[in-house]
Amino acid sequence: MILRKSALHTPETVTPLPPSRASPTINPQVLDALYAIRTTPYEYSFLSRIQGFQPARTPTAIAVDWETRSPWMELMSDVRDHYSLMHSEREQPIETVAPIEYVSLRPEHLPQVHDLLRRTFWEGISVSDALEYSPEKCTVVATYKKLVVGAALLSSPQETYITYLSVRAGWENSQIATTMLYHLITLNPNRDITLHVSINNPAMLLYNRFGFKAEEFIVGFYEDYLDPQSRASKNAFRLRLRR
Repeated sequence: MILRKSALHTPETVTPLPPSRASPTINPQVLDALYAIRTTPYEYSFLSRIQGFQPARTPTAIAVDWETRSPWMELMSDVRDHYSLMHSEREQPIETVAPIEYVSLRPEHLPQVHDLLRRTFWEGISVSDALEYSPEKCTVVATYKKLVVGAALLSSPQETYITYLSVRAGWENSQIATTMLYHLITLNPNRDITLHVSINNPAMLLYNRFGFKAEEFIVGFYEDYLDPQSRASKNAFRLRLRR
């Protein structure tokens, strides 16, 4: 396509662009101060804007424990103390104090709960359907800040069969399993509660303290679930707590 010269609109005058502004001189002391920053205190960090500096309390918590100090919590405290001694000249990290909370299972818990159960028992465990069967009566999840440290689940309010009870490594011997089992029982009054447990599982002592009694011995109950190299016995007791 050929355009005639008369068809092109050519302005008679051209307005020049304004001159660009010169970049302001940066104070070298400001640059030095910025480069000297190595860490940001949590209360001024972006993460604190998302999660809040004070740990958020769960209004529907089943129980809140401010007193228990797990082995993992003590280890983290030792790490902070060691850092403070080795690097006393640096800004010290601020520890946010938080309790262990016991709550009902929620969707955001599922990835951590599945990982916990996989590590404790075997691959492929999914408890997603527990959200559909009265989770406020059939589930107790122990959390520390955003970390799931324990889980206990019943199959349903009608069957009241304990499917899983597990505590995260580093949080044992902190009464977490005891607390979860206690609340699971009290949330379902006047009903017998049953479960299966491997015959060499230390949890047998916990169940005995709550009054569970063995009513059946089953050979090879876990044969299709446990890894052949697992130290857990494939045989199981069926226990019942009569109410």
